[in-house]
Amino acid sequence: MNIKIGAIIKRLRTENNITQDTLATAIGVTPQAISRWESEGGYPDIELLPMLADFFSVSTDELLGYKLSEREQELCDIKKEMERLSEDGTVEEQVAYAREAFARYPNDYEIRNNLAVCLYFVWQETHDETLFKEIESLLGSVANECNDDDTRYDAINTLIMLYGEVNQSEKAKEWADRLTPMKYYRESALSGGIGDGKTKFYIQDEIDKLTDSLGFAIRNLVLNKDIPNDSSTWESKAKMLSISNQLYFMIYGDDLMFYHNRISFNHWLISTYQIALGKTEEAMESLEKMCAHAVSYDISYQNDHGKHYTSFFMDTQVYHEKNKDFHELTEHTHCYYMLDRLQSDRYDCIREDPRFISIVERLQQYSK
Repeated sequence: MNIKIGAIIKRLRTENNITQDTLATAIGVTPQAISRWESEGGYPDIELLPMLADFFSVSTDELLGYKLSEREQELCDIKKEMERLSEDGTVEEQVAYAREAFARYPNDYEIRNNLAVCLYFVWQETHDETLFKEIESLLGSVANECNDDDTRYDAINTLIMLYGEVNQSEKAKEWADRLTPMKYYRESALSGGIGDGKTKFYIQDEIDKLTDSLGFAIRNLVLNKDIPNDSSTWESKAKMLSISNQLYFMIYGDDLMFYHNRISFNHWLISTYQIALGKTEEAMESLEKMCAHAVSYDISYQNDHGKHYTSFFMDTQVYHEKNKDFHELTEHTHCYYMLDRLQSDRYDCIREDPRFISIVERLQQYSK
């Protein structure tokens, strides 16, 4: 039998961003021994196998090359369940599952990051100092050690939010400075053309991502706690969200597909300001638009993945399947979430209005 334990040790060590010196110290051998194993110049002594397996949180069978696919399948299943719970589970369920997964795979950075995010939601309610330090430690290790860009950047973003909430602005800025400046992002580089005949596609891909980023930026400006949330700002906030909607229509045209989602949410936000201002008729119109776009999004979600947008700004772009750059909620429909928002007592003043009842009934048709 051709034993590939050296290659497996090297892969596990590289995946976990562990140096040969660190591994050697942990199991009591020389770095030269690790190097020799990884170059297939020899094998670890048999008594070292349990120690190596424990260090990498794998079984000795996996270390020897057996049942590797089972471990990978289990990790895949764990991450799918974490994703499901992020939408459909309580915070308590998310934390319990994340801790269990972390205990089983403590060196998996994606699991470690997920645990930190789950704990962050708890900390936002409790502001417990011990919990803060645990989150800070988990995220710091992911941000400093993880080789996967997406997981590392996600941890850094959460650290920035964490420090921002406790007004540790210098630490937040230090972590922000470790992110890539906007002028060096991937889509910008490709949009200049790389000689493969796909420059139009790359330019439109950049426009696509810039549009949605700008839409989110406008929404974040509206919801920014630095801007007073009182009657002096509600009109301007509603206007900003309306301009954001116009931006989506300008770029995507009437064939919005996925971006019905964004416009629907904006109309719901607009309605909250109109209700607060006592403009119930305008609020009803916004809610009707919210409902129409929510239904259109849920229909598009079912039917349109892989189809091209038809606007001249976007005609090389498609409604993507879910991937690392494109995320969608999957456990419930958008109408489900919009219907839930209408349960707020702010809508009690129009709850018996036939138009409001019609909106609720329409959302219920597509809610699951």
